[in-house]
Amino acid sequence: MLRTLFIRRMCSAQTSATKKPPIPVFGIEGRYVTALYSGASQLNQLEDVEKSLRALQKELTKPKIIDFVETSMISAANKAKLLAEIAKSAGMPAAAVNFLTVVAENNRLKKLRRMITMFMAVMVAHRNEALCEVITAKPLDDSARKSLMDALKKFVKQGKNITLTEKVDPSIIGGMIVGIEDKHIDMSIARKIQMYTDILKQSV
Repeated sequence: MLRTLFIRRMCSAQTSATKKPPIPVFGIEGRYVTALYSGASQLNQLEDVEKSLRALQKELTKPKIIDFVETSMISAANKAKLLAEIAKSAGMPAAAVNFLTVVAENNRLKKLRRMITMFMAVMVAHRNEALCEVITAKPLDDSARKSLMDALKKFVKQGKNITLTEKVDPSIIGGMIVGIEDKHIDMSIARKIQMYTDILKQSV
């Protein structure tokens, strides 16, 4: 029911069958995300919606926005109207505007950050990406980056595209810390020093 109502609001004409997200999403948030993904797909606005919601996610951490979301002094209808006006003036795509309107009208704004996070995960799967973050003591050179990418391919399903984010943290001293999908590998010198220090303490 929610999905049908949501998509009708987003589409001015009759469209084809709804499109399901590439990964399962659950709960109340999952129903909204499924509706958003389906509606945005039909309007060819997936990437634009993702970009606009990523920017909104940052705003949702600000105290004034948190107060707006949590206050009961403003009705759900007025919140929806205000959000729609702000979203339109910010140039958000129609799918995002209507998504925010429906969420506000149904008094689900407290779950909005979780919905956006879930939608981002859906989009990662949509692009068949494997997200990877590597932390090193100094920036990787081209040779080291290529070697790392070759090694990472062994950790993901064949055909997946690895999206690498690089961070520099001198405190790890050397080596690297790698996070890819649900895996976390700490090969830093700082970690080894801590491990050996703990062993020495136990032997005293």
